[in-house]
Amino acid sequence: MQADRLRDWMKPDDGYMVPFTGGGMKKTGLVIVATLILGCSPGWAQDKKAPLILEPSSPWNVDYAADFCRLARTFGTGDEKTSLLIDRFAPGDLFRMTLVGEVTNAAKGGGRARIRFGTDAPEQEAHFFSGSWTGNIPAWIFTTGTRIRPRTEAEQALIDRAAKRSGDRMDIPGISEAEEAAVTEVHFGRPLRQPLVLRTGSMQAPFAAMRTCTDELLTHWGIDVTRHREQSEPATPITPPGRWLTDQDYPALMQEEGQPGLVNFRLTVGEDGRAKSCHIQQSTNPKGFDDAVCRALIRSARFTPAKDKDGKPLVSYYLNSVRFMFPRM
Repeated sequence: MQADRLRDWMKPDDGYMVPFTGGGMKKTGLVIVATLILGCSPGWAQDKKAPLILEPSSPWNVDYAADFCRLARTFGTGDEKTSLLIDRFAPGDLFRMTLVGEVTNAAKGGGRARIRFGTDAPEQEAHFFSGSWTGNIPAWIFTTGTRIRPRTEAEQALIDRAAKRSGDRMDIPGISEAEEAAVTEVHFGRPLRQPLVLRTGSMQAPFAAMRTCTDELLTHWGIDVTRHREQSEPATPITPPGRWLTDQDYPALMQEEGQPGLVNFRLTVGEDGRAKSCHIQQSTNPKGFDDAVCRALIRSARFTPAKDKDGKPLVSYYLNSVRFMFPRM
């Protein structure tokens, strides 16, 4: 994806995703992928080059935006100055990162980055696009949700099964406050030529602030926070989300120009299981893809409604992403 198309990618309009694997139509050579699965790739060889270790040069800043919450901190100075942005779009332990600084020039084409939170958590892999930030600063915009501890193979199998079989429950342990407190640095490895270590300090307090922020988000969305926190069942797609859009929903102009796109969305799901409204929360091509995505989702998305602790339906939400792309030849 071209850098100028990504410059405004992280705007105050973003949603968070529930993982699923999407499908695509191939009549026109286009592929639509809707996915937020982040897997762990064990057995990586250790980087031999000594890492660049950066200490904080600013405090953590918490941004209570209209539709997402952001933690941001800068590390190092001068040419080594690097910023880490962590966005969360709903209560939970998933988040999305952006790494901003000259260090990201080491890999301009996008791909997969090796990351690790703290010294004890397993390494994991995250997909990213290369782009630019305010003032044309190079950046990696991560396109997959991640968390401090990657999914185990068993947990990933549950996610994959639920993606294929609508209605399957996923009882997966969350990230504990003790795990958050244990993270005092974030490691970035390949494709960087020199590994990078950001000395974050304990992440317990920053993530606690993030939880306060995401709870507040729900009130803005018209969600009963207390009932929702104690829900017995979430809003669950009746049909696989990968079938909600086809290549026919690819905007014609964007198709002609050969432009890919990544759109993050949030649906308000009513007590009857229908999508009442669609909100675009982050988008690489705001108008080109946004309208097409929302039209298709309102038309196709149907849910078993969320239920409170007493088994009564309640208004809830569903968040995910759609990636429009051309297959590699």
